Amino acid sequence: MDEQKEPYIAQQAEEDALYTKLQTQMLEEVQRLSGKVWTDYNVHDPGVTVGDITNHALTELDYKLGFPLTDYCAEKGGTFAPERLGLFPPEKVYTTQPITVEDYRKLFLTHIPEIDDVQLVCNRQTGGYTIKALLSPFGVEDEKTVCEQIKALFHQHRNLCEYLSDEVKILKPDELEFHAEFEIKPGEDASVVLARIYSTILRYLSGTVRLSTPDEAVNSGISPEEWLEGVTDVVRPVVPELQQTEHELYKQLRAVEGVRSFTTCYLMKDGEPQTNFLEGFGLQIPTEAKELHVRIRQGRFEVESNLAIFRTQLEALYQARRHRQPNRTEQGQKYHWSLPDTVYRDIFAHDSVIGDFPVCYRLSGKEGQEQTAFESYLKLYDQVIQDGLQEVKELPRIFSIETEGAANLTDRRIRALKKQYLDFLDKLYGVESHPAWLSEQNCYGETEEGTLRRRMNFLRHVARLTGNRSRARDILPRKEESDTPVVKEWFCRLLGLEKSDEYTVSNVLPKHNLRIVDKAEISLTDRIDSLLIDERMLEEDKVDKINYEELAADEAEKRREYEMMRSELGYFNVNRISGDLFRGGTDLENYRTVQLGKEEYMLMYRNRERNGWINLGSAGSRERLNTLANILRRFLRELNRACETVYIVEPILADTDRPFRLILVLPAWTRRFHSPRFRENCKDLLRCLLPAHLSVEIYWLNEHSMKRFESYYHQWIHSLTNCRMGDYKKLLLLAMDELLNPTTKKDKSDDTN
Repeated sequence: MDEQKEPYIAQQAEEDALYTKLQTQMLEEVQRLSGKVWTDYNVHDPGVTVGDITNHALTELDYKLGFPLTDYCAEKGGTFAPERLGLFPPEKVYTTQPITVEDYRKLFLTHIPEIDDVQLVCNRQTGGYTIKALLSPFGVEDEKTVCEQIKALFHQHRNLCEYLSDEVKILKPDELEFHAEFEIKPGEDASVVLARIYSTILRYLSGTVRLSTPDEAVNSGISPEEWLEGVTDVVRPVVPELQQTEHELYKQLRAVEGVRSFTTCYLMKDGEPQTNFLEGFGLQIPTEAKELHVRIRQGRFEVESNLAIFRTQLEALYQARRHRQPNRTEQGQKYHWSLPDTVYRDIFAHDSVIGDFPVCYRLSGKEGQEQTAFESYLKLYDQVIQDGLQEVKELPRIFSIETEGAANLTDRRIRALKKQYLDFLDKLYGVESHPAWLSEQNCYGETEEGTLRRRMNFLRHVARLTGNRSRARDILPRKEESDTPVVKEWFCRLLGLEKSDEYTVSNVLPKHNLRIVDKAEISLTDRIDSLLIDERMLEEDKVDKINYEELAADEAEKRREYEMMRSELGYFNVNRISGDLFRGGTDLENYRTVQLGKEEYMLMYRNRERNGWINLGSAGSRERLNTLANILRRFLRELNRACETVYIVEPILADTDRPFRLILVLPAWTRRFHSPRFRENCKDLLRCLLPAHLSVEIYWLNEHSMKRFESYYHQWIHSLTNCRMGDYKKLLLLAMDELLNPTTKKDKSDDTN
């Protein structure tokens, strides 16, 4: 009989060993190349010795590179953190936003242990929900608190254009009395058996909801994607289909442990036996002996039950069978599917092949000493091996999508590898972290390194964004920063913008004491004066282009440069800036330096929207103006990006006559958002992200209109949290409508394409 042996290393056949194969291949190749010149096959031949030693080195390298990939991605200490590499665990990838009524029901049953069941009704015409909860018979002291928990949970997970039609209500079902006469088995405790019977009836009447954790999924054989389908958390509610009939319940009671037989068994309401429980009933739990309507026999004798033991056992059984504890904070529980077993491999040290040669070769191998041509030749082998090990050592940093600990992106080779890996993650999650249109319209000079960092930031959140794409903002007041609609977060992370709903873009320019003045706001005289330039100044021999300069990266130094620029350029003596300069000034091609005298130069800007040149300031050298133009270009690029965002308004939250409609508001005064082509791409992206059943209207506002809109919008958001401000929130919505509809161009989004 064969017995299981301890683990052992299987000896490899000599002809299958890598070293043997390399040696054979090396000798055959050398002989082929040498032809008839080859005369010595002895090991003391230098060529054979070099081949032998390097084959040993290659065999060792093969061993070092033969471990599982996860080992090379493990940090020093043996831990493997796949999320740092953009490989999210099942509980983050497969869990989703609740969509259907049943999804919401599972959400409440999973997160609020004080409820036994919950009834939800969705008005399909408006998207409004009514919620009624059935409380557990144990451990619920404050019904109002439970209602607030349900309300808060709904608003944390609600979808766009969904709302609560009314306050959460508590179901008060009629309670049935249990009347029975039954016999228990010898040795059984009457109080315990009675508790088991009542526990069975309670679970049956409440729907027999049971919660399963991933610990059970391992033994059940269910895959993570199937286990987590349609749930918002790793805990899975199991709700079997029941007929809710007397016959079905009786079959379960017959199977209760300790019960031998029933003589009579009824659930009574007002003295009448009930045979169908579809209407929803509770169960009267006796607290006094007179409320107990059962007779228990054990053999030929009638036995009494202890009500104190009965109630204690009943509560314990009821909670245990549902896998729920009244005081358990389920949100703090952490469940994970198993990760690969990893071992950190310290394989990166390499001893030079020079040290393996016999002493007679007189190879020093010491750094700093003059090397022979033969030693330099051998160093090439070392370089190949060291480069290979260095590539393996860089893997965790190349794969990392974290800002800290990522590879050095100033290296062109590293950037190319990082880009390939981010492209792989895009395909893995079915997203585009850098769509082609965004690359083609890179108006703010984003570097290749900046693009990679923006993509990494997007992919760090891709699991949550894709699983909760339809989630709306939480309108209830919270201690932390208010939530942002996921569509807005997706849009802002993709474009590298500030995602917070509290962020106000109309404050960006006033913080720098600037105000955009477009041509419609300037008189004819002002326009002529500002563009009146002697054409002879623009003769070719007097005009120079602006050359790119590398500027300071430190934030404090950048602020100093901006202050210096504004003080030296006369254009900023007033707080006005033309819309054309604000947008077109992000491109160095629109600047020129013009010589006026021997040591007098002007910095000129080509106004493409108004066809003319603007004098921005003067200095005594072209070099100084060249630097100022680079500083101004970067300053305007940062301001343009800071002025971009999107606001999502759900009118249904203030006016129930406007269901399934969304209003999207974006600024129109930035370089990208002023371009019709870029606007069209943004509209297509937003339409693709939003649920198909919603009607969407998109508005582009100038700076003045956006200031008014943001004032209304933030007051409106605040009013939604206060039920006493119902009329005020509707008035604010009307004010936003009046601002948007008559004065601004509106894009009606559609999904016909």
